[in-house]
Amino acid sequence: MRVKSILFILLAAALLGGCLHEELHPVDIYYTADVQGFYWSRMEPRFENKEAGGYAVLKNFLQTRPTPYLLFDGGNWFGSAPEGNLTKGAYVAELTKTLPYTAGSISDKDLVYGWPSLRNTVRELPYPFIVSNLQLEGKIPWPLHDYQIRTANGIKIGIFGLIDPQAINKNKGRLLGLSAQDPVQVAKDMTSLLREKGVDFIIVLSALGEEQKDGISDASLAGEVEHLDLILSANKDRENAETDTVNNTFIVYPGSKLDSIGHIRLLFDKNKQLRDVEFEDIPLFKDEFGEDAEIAARAAALRAETRKKMNARVADLPQAVATSLTAESPLGDLLTQCLYKWSKLDGAIINSDSIRSALPEGRLSEYDLYKTYPYGDNITFITIKGAAFLKALEASLNAKDNFPQVAGFTVSYAVTPEGKKIRQVVLEKNGRAITPRETYRFAVTDHVLAGGFGHDGFIDSLEFKNTFVEARQIMRTCLARQKTVELPKLGRWKKVK
Repeated sequence: MRVKSILFILLAAALLGGCLHEELHPVDIYYTADVQGFYWSRMEPRFENKEAGGYAVLKNFLQTRPTPYLLFDGGNWFGSAPEGNLTKGAYVAELTKTLPYTAGSISDKDLVYGWPSLRNTVRELPYPFIVSNLQLEGKIPWPLHDYQIRTANGIKIGIFGLIDPQAINKNKGRLLGLSAQDPVQVAKDMTSLLREKGVDFIIVLSALGEEQKDGISDASLAGEVEHLDLILSANKDRENAETDTVNNTFIVYPGSKLDSIGHIRLLFDKNKQLRDVEFEDIPLFKDEFGEDAEIAARAAALRAETRKKMNARVADLPQAVATSLTAESPLGDLLTQCLYKWSKLDGAIINSDSIRSALPEGRLSEYDLYKTYPYGDNITFITIKGAAFLKALEASLNAKDNFPQVAGFTVSYAVTPEGKKIRQVVLEKNGRAITPRETYRFAVTDHVLAGGFGHDGFIDSLEFKNTFVEARQIMRTCLARQKTVELPKLGRWKKVK
């Protein structure tokens, strides 16, 4: 089916009684989020490789919709696509300024290039951006807003936004005085304020993302705060649209990469009481809606600029550098060595599954490096006790087809009937073995931290510092500084009896 529909029934049919024939007043909401740099139309596997997505198709689609409607965006503009990362957000201002967005929000990932860069993008756009719990020196940073109120079909709607406080507050040094307040308390305060202003319905633009250790999710927010009517969720990086209901709050995630758009229809009675909510995940098929010519042309030009950058030389390789999912590999050693030297910590770890292809012999281009490591993973510094580190590393060693690639230390391990067991880990910088009670610091990708090896053992750290620096950028700089890349010798993992 072209459209997948989910109908939430707010009141049982028996309770509706005489309301069944009552005229209901609709409010239509369209929602995008987690575009992640995929701003053009392309073949989409989840739609049987039909061409879909992009802002040019979105604009044409919106022109087919009856007005008025509300249109929101949840942020998270970068992600793994080089077309998004290499423009540092410039594509957003260029391609969305003619789209009729009511309001937008941002996620912590949009701050990857710092607040001044993001501010320059936001201030170029004609619609307001709402983040209620982000502060700069005690105030909502200009040009952001803490809330907005809109009226649609006679319904007064209040909107506020939330950003993930953990990601912000752990990186205050890099984010130039930015801080994030407790989202639960801010949600309670904003709900009270908006109710005092007489709104009939409250929408939260939430970039809280997935629930983290000691963190909060959209579902837990809805469970703790009364009178949140609709949470428009972002910062989850999931392919498909999702819906949920918690404490009479409807939660909608529209899916990522702008290959479809979420449509929420709110149905109110004459007393402005919400009766029903309908949700559609509508694919943005190019052959159905066509493309706006101006946006399509600019998107093509931006992609051409990206391809030119991607063809730039990074370094020269004396030979092809192989990777492996099941063992220490030359490429794994090379890339982790780059991270280790950059971090100046006790070591670095990445998972083999993130290394998607070997590096070719000869001229190494930006695109070659992107194909090898296509993810926008940031590097996080962890401070961890030796016992917790050894436990997490051993769990990683036993992961299927996802061998841990490391630098800064050597590991001796044995194969036993119960699995692979680590016997000793020795640090390169001082020749000392890691002991359970001592504290150490390592560089890992945020993917590893979030369970890239199939476990969350590295979460048992004492401290986390997200550097907001991409692993691929560190690798690129490391390789570019070498006239001819020197490959490290294998031998960081040693099997013993």
